[in-house]
Amino acid sequence: MAGDQKRFQTAMIHAEKFSQQTNWGEAARAYRFALAEFPNNEAAITGFGKASLASGNVDFAERAFEQALKINPTNHEALQYLGEIQEKAGRIDAAAETYLRVGNMYAGRMDLESGIEFWQRSIALVPTQTEANRRLANAFVKLGQPRRAVRELLTLAAVFQQHNNRDQALQQIREADQLMPDEPAITAAYEALENGLAIDPKAIEEIRFDAPASESVELSTEESLWDEDPFAFDMFEADDTPKRGLLESAKQDAMAELANVAFEDGANPNHTMLIVQAIDLQATNNLFESANNYQKALREGMKRPALYFNLGILWSDLNQVEQAVEMFNISTQDRKYGLASRLALGEMYRVANKLDLALKYYAEVMRLVDLNTIPSHKRDELVRRYDEIVKGYLSSGNSDRINVFIDSLKSFFSHPAWEKRLIEARQLMDGVTENGLMSLAEYLETPATEVIIRVMALTNQYVARNFLMTASEECLRAIQRVPEHLPLHIRLADILLQQDHTDEAIAKYLYIARVYQMRGTSEEAIGVYEKVLRLAPMDVTVRAGLIDIYISQHELEKALDEYLILANSYYQLAQVDRSLEKYNEALRLTANMTQAEHWRVEILGRMGDIYNQRFDWAGATTAYEELDKIKPNDEKILRKLIDFYYKQNKFNFAINTVDKLLSLYQRQNPLKTTEFLKELSAGRPEDTQLRQRMAIAYAQNGMTRQAIAEYDALGEMQLESGHRDEAIQTIQAIINLGPDDVSGYKRLLSQLRGGAM
Repeated sequence: MAGDQKRFQTAMIHAEKFSQQTNWGEAARAYRFALAEFPNNEAAITGFGKASLASGNVDFAERAFEQALKINPTNHEALQYLGEIQEKAGRIDAAAETYLRVGNMYAGRMDLESGIEFWQRSIALVPTQTEANRRLANAFVKLGQPRRAVRELLTLAAVFQQHNNRDQALQQIREADQLMPDEPAITAAYEALENGLAIDPKAIEEIRFDAPASESVELSTEESLWDEDPFAFDMFEADDTPKRGLLESAKQDAMAELANVAFEDGANPNHTMLIVQAIDLQATNNLFESANNYQKALREGMKRPALYFNLGILWSDLNQVEQAVEMFNISTQDRKYGLASRLALGEMYRVANKLDLALKYYAEVMRLVDLNTIPSHKRDELVRRYDEIVKGYLSSGNSDRINVFIDSLKSFFSHPAWEKRLIEARQLMDGVTENGLMSLAEYLETPATEVIIRVMALTNQYVARNFLMTASEECLRAIQRVPEHLPLHIRLADILLQQDHTDEAIAKYLYIARVYQMRGTSEEAIGVYEKVLRLAPMDVTVRAGLIDIYISQHELEKALDEYLILANSYYQLAQVDRSLEKYNEALRLTANMTQAEHWRVEILGRMGDIYNQRFDWAGATTAYEELDKIKPNDEKILRKLIDFYYKQNKFNFAINTVDKLLSLYQRQNPLKTTEFLKELSAGRPEDTQLRQRMAIAYAQNGMTRQAIAEYDALGEMQLESGHRDEAIQTIQAIINLGPDDVSGYKRLLSQLRGGAM
C-alpha cells in the first residue's frame, strides 16, 4: 500500500536539516518517519544508516546499509560505509572484500582514481588480495603509469611465489616485462624466482617515479611533427595572433583585406569610398546599408573574393538567402575563402532546416580538409567513404541524428586550433586502423568519438601485450557509453576472435553488418561480411546477405559470383534442393543483364550436372536444351542431350540431335562422324537408325568396304524385323557402292521386290 508522499517529503526535509546541524539522533528519528511511509526508499534507508553510524548505533547502521544494497547493489556510498563498519569491527577479510567491490564500482564509472584508492585500502587490510593488485595494475596501465603497474604485477608475483605457484608468478613477471622491457627490477625478479629467493616488489621504486603521461608523447625540436608538416606555415597563425574558428577567421581576413583596399596602388577612388563606408556601416551593425554599399561596389566592377564572401555573410545575417547563396557560390571558387564559404552555406541551410543541403556542404568541407591528411593513393577511397556517409545519413531520414552529426562538425571547425586537432585526429585514426582508412567524419560522428578513438588506441596496446581480457573489458565500457559506434563493436569482435570465441565473434560481426546495411553504408557491410566468410566460408546466411547488398547496388556480376558459391555450399552440405533453388534464382537474375550468356551457360551446366547425378533425366534435359539454344553448335552439349534423350526413350529427339551433331562433324572433322557413331552404336547395337547412319558415314568418307559391311548387317536386321521396304532401300544402297558380288545383291533385290524370300 502506497504511503503518504507529503508526509514522506516533510520527514525527509527535516532529516536533511538535522543532518546539516549534525543532530544525528533527531536526523535518524526523522528518517524513521520517512521510512514509515515508504519502507524501501533507498535514499531514506541510506540516510538513516549514516545518521545511525554518526550517533553510535553501529548495528542499526550496518543493517540499514545492507538493506540499501539489497535494493540497489550498485549503491557505492552504502557499500563504502559498510566496509568502514567491518574494518572497525575487526572483520578484516570482509572489509577488504567490500573495499574491492567499491573500487570496482568506481572503475566501472570510469573514475579510476577513486577505484585505485579503495583497491589500495583493500590491499592494506589483506596484502594477499590478488584481485585488487590485478585491478591496480590494469588501472595504472590505462593512466599511462607503467612503473606503478609493474610494481603491482611484481607484488602479485611475490604473492604467488609465497603460495608455491611458480607458473602464475612467472606469468606476472612476464606481463611486467612487456610493460617495461630491460627494467632492472624485473630482471631481479626473474633471477629471484629462478634461484628460490623472495621477489622484492619495492625494488621498482629505487629507479625513479613515472613521468607524467604527457611527457611520453613529447617530441624534441628535431623530431617535431611540424617540421615535416606541409601545412605548418599555411594553416597555423602566428603565436601572437588571436585564434579563431574557420568561419570567424575567414570573416576577419575578408574584412582586413577589404580595409587595405584604400592603401593599394592604383585603387579606384570610388571603390575605395564605397568599401570604407561599407566597413564603417558594418562595424556599427548597420548591416543592410553596408550590404548595399558592397553591392554598389560589385555593380561598378569591383571583383574580389573577399568582397563576395563578406557580402554573403551580410546577406546571410539579414536572412536574404538567395542573395547569400549567390555570393557564396562565387567565393567557393576561391582557394582562400572556399572552405569558409561552404561552411557558411552549410550553416545557412541548417538554420533553414534544409538538412540535405546542410549535410552536403558540411561534409564537403570535412572531405576537403581530410584529403590533405592522407597519401594521394588513398584519396579515391576516402572520397567514396564520404559519399557513403552522406548517403547513409540521408537514407536514414533521421533528422535528429543528422543534426547531432552536423553539431559535431560545427563544433570542430569552431575550435580555434581546428587545424592542429585535424592532424592529431588523423594520427589517432591511423593508429587504430590496421589496413583500412577511417574518415574524419567518422571520427567526429558523435561527441564522444574522440574518447572512443583513444579507447581503441588503448585496446591496441592491450592486444599487443596479449592482455585480451582487459582489452575486451575496455571495449565493453566504451560500447556502453556509445553503443551506436560500430568500430568499437568491430574491435570487440576482433578480440573475441583472438580469444578463440569464434562463434561469438561471428555473431557480433553479423550484427555489425546488418546495422551498416540499415545505415546505408553498404561498402562497410560488405567488408564485414567478407571478413566473416574468411572465418566461415560455408556460412550460407552470410553469403545470402552479401548477395542482397550486391543486388541492391546493382552489382549483378558480383551477386552472381556469390550465388554460384552459395549454391555450391548448399550442395556440399547435401542440401541439393536448396542448391538448385539458388541456381534458379541466379538464372532469373541474369534476365536483368545485357551480357549474361556466359553466366547462363555456367549456371545451366551446373544444374544439368546436378540433375544428372540425381538421375533426373527430365531436369537435366531441360537444362541442356536451354544450353543448346545459347550455344547451338557445342559438341559437348549435343552429346549430353543425345544421352539424356536415349535414357528417356525419346528416340526421335535423340536421332534428330544425332543428325545435328553429325552435320557439325561433317563440316569440321568428318572422321569424327564414324568414331562417334561407332561409340554410340556399341551401346545400342540393335538401333537400325544408328546402323544406317554409320553406313552412310563410311560411304561419305570413302570407306566402301566398311559401308557395305554395315549395310549388310542393317539389311539382315530389317528383314528379321519384317521391314521389307527398308531392306530393299538398304540393298539398293549396297549395289550403288559397287560390291564385288554385285550380281548376288541384284538377285536378292529382285527377290525382295517380287515378294519371294
